[in-house]
Amino acid sequence: MKDEADFECYHNRQVILNYYNDEDFLWMRDGFYFDSIQLLNEQLIFMKRDGNYITILLKKYDTCTKNIDFQNYFILRKGEDRLEIYFP
Repeated sequence: MKDEADFECYHNRQVILNYYNDEDFLWMRDGFYFDSIQLLNEQLIFMKRDGNYITILLKKYDTCTKNIDFQNYFILRKGEDRLEIYFP
């Protein structure tokens, strides 16, 4: 996953997480504000402003790439499932 280090440059902003399965079926969406992102032991950890955190296990995905069509947009894939991470 060559683009995962790019996540650490984002801080003090909003993130949108869109979870898809069967290629195009959106089954869950989450959005929140966070203070910082930490990359630790194949985990992407969003430290939220209220002291809580959201963890994404990167080892669940085969690839992590930047979407070249949109700025601040990443796609994590495993087969037909994907997680799209967007920083508005």
